[in-house]
Amino acid sequence: MKNLTYKTIVFLGFFVLNQMTGQVVSEQAKKDYDTLTKYFQKHTKDSIKSKIYAKAFLLKAKLENNISRQADGYYMLATISSNEKALIYADSVIRLTKEKDNYVYPAEAHLLKARIFGSKGEYQKSKDELIQANLYANKNENIDQKFKTKYFIAILKSNLGEYQESSNDLRSIVAYYKNKFDQDQKYEYDYIKSLYALGDAHNGNKKYDSAYAINKKAVRSSLHSKDSSLYGRLLLSSGITHYHKKQYQQGLDSINKLKKISTFRTQSNGTLVRADFFLGKIYFEQSDYEKSIHHLKAVDSFAFSKQYFFPSIRNTYELLIRYYKEQENTEKQLFYIDKLLSVDSILDNDFRYLSRQINEEYSTPNLMLEKQEIINSLEKTNKTKVIFVILLSITSLLLIIILIRNDQKKKTYKNRFLELLNDKNPVVDNTKNTLTKRSYKNEQDGIGISEIIVNDILKNLSAFEKNKEFLTPNLTVSGLSKQFKTNSKYLSKVINIHKNKSFSNYVNELRIGYVVEELKSNRKFRKYTIKAIANEIGFNTTEAFSKSFYKTTGIYPSFFLKQLEKQTQNSKTQEIA
Repeated sequence: MKNLTYKTIVFLGFFVLNQMTGQVVSEQAKKDYDTLTKYFQKHTKDSIKSKIYAKAFLLKAKLENNISRQADGYYMLATISSNEKALIYADSVIRLTKEKDNYVYPAEAHLLKARIFGSKGEYQKSKDELIQANLYANKNENIDQKFKTKYFIAILKSNLGEYQESSNDLRSIVAYYKNKFDQDQKYEYDYIKSLYALGDAHNGNKKYDSAYAINKKAVRSSLHSKDSSLYGRLLLSSGITHYHKKQYQQGLDSINKLKKISTFRTQSNGTLVRADFFLGKIYFEQSDYEKSIHHLKAVDSFAFSKQYFFPSIRNTYELLIRYYKEQENTEKQLFYIDKLLSVDSILDNDFRYLSRQINEEYSTPNLMLEKQEIINSLEKTNKTKVIFVILLSITSLLLIIILIRNDQKKKTYKNRFLELLNDKNPVVDNTKNTLTKRSYKNEQDGIGISEIIVNDILKNLSAFEKNKEFLTPNLTVSGLSKQFKTNSKYLSKVINIHKNKSFSNYVNELRIGYVVEELKSNRKFRKYTIKAIANEIGFNTTEAFSKSFYKTTGIYPSFFLKQLEKQTQNSKTQEIA
């Protein structure tokens, strides 16, 4: 009865706590996403608070039916949960976003799962997730995710004993994250992590001096970093380097320091089992067999209980067999021979197959993609070159046409100038601007102008031309008809028929004819500006004068003046000669 009462109390306590937590989550869900994200990031080391903010974020997203934000919420929960729950949350992210066009997901969720499976030694599952992450990263052209995937593949290769390939990948990864870290401090962890991985790969490649230099740089960076979570792994890598350099005491110091900090800072299974593995090897080299066998047996126990195997683990059983052989303990010797055969079978079946799959499903597609990108780039370059050549050809052709036309224009202008200089009629025959001649009698009959009026108007026009009254500014047909004491329509018609042009053309051509002769004979007048000349002969603007000059003579006044100046200079030269 007492037990039942106690269980009831505990159940009620959990129920009340969940109710209170639910109320807090609901209240927090009223905040905006940015605020909840900020609070979540601030309290990531406090599992209770961080979970409240992550759940509030997810609740808000569900209430708003916001799929993208729901994925963010599940991912937040995954990053602060145990491996088993994290995998479930990651699957929720993938389920929500696998059919969506999302730059971050589901690739980020696949990467999270790959890391979890890798830490558990489940390399086949880790590889499968990395293949999926790589597909989405390539599809979205997400460079960060491509390098995250490349990093995990490099780690997987190291775990499979393919250290040279891993080193080659990790050099580019270190360079990428160093560049990103120089630009943004948030990439510090990724940079230090890549340094650690490269140092570890150098150990595998037996490049111990390189590994030592890399580890030293990484340790220094880790100690200066706010996030020192990588420090334990760096101690292990340093210990491995010391072991290979036969610096056994330094190796023990580094790895035992890792063991010490692992009591208050969680380390991955891979880090802990390798710590025991190398402690066993170092103590064996020092002939401290009791300690060595203790650590080697810990490795064996962990490997089979967790199904966590890696290529170099077989050395554990080789040392155990060797030890019991020297002890003449055939029973134990046979026991560990059988264990080694089992390990070899696992490694042969899983790791060789896995290594082949990495090449087939990750490296080969990436190489094919890279090859296609190069082909596309070359095709694009070739297309660009073809387009450039075509445009250059068209431009050259147009330039040649323009030059030919300009040359023809210059010749035409020059001929026209010479005609004007030799006292020929300045008026150009321009059918577009000159009225077609019509029968005077038909026109006269059409408007009923008497011959007396016509003769009177012609007499006035003759005087108008002789007295150069056309130089008067702002002349109009209305104003001139009043001056002639006649009807403006009559004046306009007489000019149309007898002068074969409109009133404005008639006046403008008289002005241009006058100015041409004046410029030819009056050197002082040539020194005027175009504007001054225009005003002098009755035009209100330079533009109106230039247009009228061109329309009448076929050349522009500026050209006419330049040619006159050249003629003058040539004459002077001839006189001197």
